[in-house]
Amino acid sequence: MRSFTYTSHQQRVIFGADSLHMLKSEIEALGLSKALLLCTPEQRDQAERLAGMLGPQVAGIFDRAVMHVPIETAREARQVAEKLGAGCAVAIGGGSTTGLGKAIALVSGLPIIAIPTTYAGSEMTSIYGITEAGIKKTGKDPRVLPRTVIYDPTLSISLPLASTVTSGINAIAHAAEGLYAQDGIPSWT
Repeated sequence: MRSFTYTSHQQRVIFGADSLHMLKSEIEALGLSKALLLCTPEQRDQAERLAGMLGPQVAGIFDRAVMHVPIETAREARQVAEKLGAGCAVAIGGGSTTGLGKAIALVSGLPIIAIPTTYAGSEMTSIYGITEAGIKKTGKDPRVLPRTVIYDPTLSISLPLASTVTSGINAIAHAAEGLYAQDGIPSWT
């Protein structure tokens, strides 16, 4: 028998078609205020849709999330969040957007609500990555774990085929990683 230790992280998951409409009440239920919406430039329209749903609960939109979270982008997003008086960050998109939320939370402690549109899986971990001087550094910190994850499958319907395949393969790779990860949970069949 293999011994192991598992630490559970408190996190709320909301799943279902059109569950995106739960965002406003989720922000209120968590006692949060003024959301800074995070997205890539390509997903600005989704962030604007969220802004319309949230109304005065929106501090602003930061639409410069990119892969591998450059430290300069993380610093800029933190400054924008502080300047706008954001009480939380809402990341809508794939791993790049969730990663940006984590980079903000790592330093500021700003709570994150993640709304994934791909199958990255970053929204379920306390692992973060930040790129500085061309070198990506990763780490683990409970501050970066999103407080709530809203899975609305209708958001992945319009995902382009190439992104769907790439993201799906990434999800399979994460599942395979669980078989050998040092902190994985053993399963016996």
